[in-house]
Amino acid sequence: MDILFYVLLAAAANVAGGLLIMAKRSWSQHESHALMALSAGLLFAIALMAIVPEAVELHKSSPIFIILGFGLFFLIQQILSSHDHSVKSPRTRGMLFGMMLHTFLDGVSIVMGFQMDKAVGIVVLFAVLLHKIPDGLTLSSIIYTKSRSRKKAVYASFLLGLSTVAGALATMSATQFFAANPVILPFALSLTAGMFLYIVTIDLLPAVIALKNKRVSIYFFYGILLYIGLHEVLDLLPFQLH
Repeated sequence: MDILFYVLLAAAANVAGGLLIMAKRSWSQHESHALMALSAGLLFAIALMAIVPEAVELHKSSPIFIILGFGLFFLIQQILSSHDHSVKSPRTRGMLFGMMLHTFLDGVSIVMGFQMDKAVGIVVLFAVLLHKIPDGLTLSSIIYTKSRSRKKAVYASFLLGLSTVAGALATMSATQFFAANPVILPFALSLTAGMFLYIVTIDLLPAVIALKNKRVSIYFFYGILLYIGLHEVLDLLPFQLH
């Protein structure tokens, strides 16, 4: 099935991003911290440049749900508060949950785009592919920094890919449900954006600031610039497709 092939392609991009963590045999502490800062920049840019605009375009009340997402994640973190910073810590679990929700919706978006029109589906696919590799890199690098385990880092990127496929399959089997409830997608996107912004501003950036290392801090801006560059590439793709 053509749509399923495109979904698998998007899922593979998540895994490819996660596999970037394997590019080096070992990562120094400085490099690990730089990855964390880079990931914070990417996650920040993905939330504000990709998820928030899409959610607001779909529903005018999305900003309220973005705030609710931020507040909900704050509440969850307080309830599950822990000093354990391993891969099993509440913060890492919450981050994984937020990113899996986002990639689940990627699968939903691809299927819905192709069901509307093939040309629309292709554009949506490229839009999704644009942030798939950064998503995989973001999650795997953060988990690697916390756990120092390449296996866990790559496994996390596979979970993102599986979540994308799950979102697509759920949409294929429940198209009428999603079509009859247009608020579901912007609501879920808004909650995801709120969670991502919480992770960046409350978890990742304070950790970067605490290092008091200007060389590491600059990678936050590199992450933003990287996404902006990729976003510019996306703007050229629809023109090239016609």
